[in-house]
Amino acid sequence: MKVVTLCLGFVVAAAAAAGSTAQDKPNLSGEWISVDSQQHTQELIIKHDASTLSLEGKPDVTKRTFKLDGSDTEMSSPDGKPLLAKAAWLGNALVIRIHFPETAQDIRRVTLSINADGQLVMETAVIGGKPQAPTREVFKRR
Repeated sequence: MKVVTLCLGFVVAAAAAAGSTAQDKPNLSGEWISVDSQQHTQELIIKHDASTLSLEGKPDVTKRTFKLDGSDTEMSSPDGKPLLAKAAWLGNALVIRIHFPETAQDIRRVTLSINADGQLVMETAVIGGKPQAPTREVFKRR
């Protein structure tokens, strides 16, 4: 399946309900708190239904809503440049791919999954521009 994309200037995460089976897509809805206070995003609020995933975070994650059918979601970078994001399931992980409209090459890729402890894991890879080492943030339900 296609990978889901997040915004260029921020990283957002999602989480799944504890106890889901390997075939079930996790429900990422909920309020999530960082398990490491040193992480960039300290709180995430996720609303997830069959067709969309909305997330926002504190201190500085702007609310975004992504379609889960692999179609484009329009958004903009912090400097106002237009971006496109695509969100899709890859197994039990939701992948968000972000790119500029004029290219299909990803500039950022965010993967959201639930670990064995029921925690939300958000891994972000910066691919375009100045590539950076992937980051990993872990959240627990509030």
